[in-house]
Amino acid sequence: MHDIKIEDAIVILDTSRSMLRKDFKPNRLIVAIDAVKNFIQTKFTIDLKDRIALLTFGEETKILTRFTNDENKLISSLEKLEISGKGNLNEAIAFSLQLLVEEMRKIGGKIFRIFIITDNKIVYDDRLTKMINIAQGLGIFIDTCQLGKSEDYNRTILKQIAKTTKGEFGFFNNSKAILNSGKSFASKKDIKSSTDYFNPNKTTDIAPLVNEIALPLRRPSLLDIRLMMDLTNKSTEKCQICHSTKAPLTKADFYSEGRYCPSCDRPMHLSCAAMWAKKSEYKENVFRCPFCYFLLVLPESISKLLDEPTEEAPKIKIIDGSNGKTTKMVLYPEQDIANINASCSYCHSIFLGDYKVYQCENCGAYYHEPCLIKMNEEIHACRNCGSRISTQ
Repeated sequence: MHDIKIEDAIVILDTSRSMLRKDFKPNRLIVAIDAVKNFIQTKFTIDLKDRIALLTFGEETKILTRFTNDENKLISSLEKLEISGKGNLNEAIAFSLQLLVEEMRKIGGKIFRIFIITDNKIVYDDRLTKMINIAQGLGIFIDTCQLGKSEDYNRTILKQIAKTTKGEFGFFNNSKAILNSGKSFASKKDIKSSTDYFNPNKTTDIAPLVNEIALPLRRPSLLDIRLMMDLTNKSTEKCQICHSTKAPLTKADFYSEGRYCPSCDRPMHLSCAAMWAKKSEYKENVFRCPFCYFLLVLPESISKLLDEPTEEAPKIKIIDGSNGKTTKMVLYPEQDIANINASCSYCHSIFLGDYKVYQCENCGAYYHEPCLIKMNEEIHACRNCGSRISTQ
């Protein structure tokens, strides 16, 4: 047998709304969590030197635990799960690739892996193919575990991902099989050698195509905005680049222009991030977070703002990020509300049929009628895609 190498593995757990379905007892998510626990425990039984990081993905990708071989820490972090909307697989894989690339730069000779467990009720676009090709080029194995009933199975993107990256794919339609899958996926990858694409002496900061995995800055949540606008709240958010609540360039308040790095959660104004990117950009509007060096991407409209600033336009452009696009909010059929597999893009609550529901014609985001009214009063734009709401 070939020498067995130390592995760094990222577990990506689907925490989208569909994982609450109760066709598995007590539900899909609980069974998936138990499979993840089995994966962790088995991995450290095989080799205590291996490390694991935990990510979850729904509407947003979140880090539960960065790389560690502390079994208790990993398992206890699973208590911090949050359910939201549909699972965005693009962002989850992009996030994982960035974390693994950083580890590749630190030390060579390891095996790098991603383990995805999901019911495949996910969203993705053409960028996913590029990211899978990046993973293949970097020698990162991606194992995919799909749970569901027999009618859920087809020739899925998950199977294609595993095949392209020389990982393993499994479809499991009962609880016992899913639990056992956690143990089987934990087995070491037995290969002759791994490619050392990065090392501490490497001068290239970004490998070919790695800029494709750059992620957008995270918008403040509704709770974040309410806290910022609360005059009694003394802990006002400040940009960590300019150290001010108001943006120097646009004079906009943080609740309208503020964003967060999805990796380190540091707050920054979009215009400040754009100015930073102008000094350090790698390709067009791709830059590294000045605090954690995570690859980030800016909306095109923000870059243009620095080229052609005006007194009135900056704030409008920054709020919508839509590059002039408009949209209409279309009333969703009442009889179909129960079938919506997403949450409200404004309040992030599910749809119970107690309010009318509207859908953005441009991006497909859903809103409760009261939420739509409040959002239109605040920013006159779709919170999800930034397109200006047209009443025509």
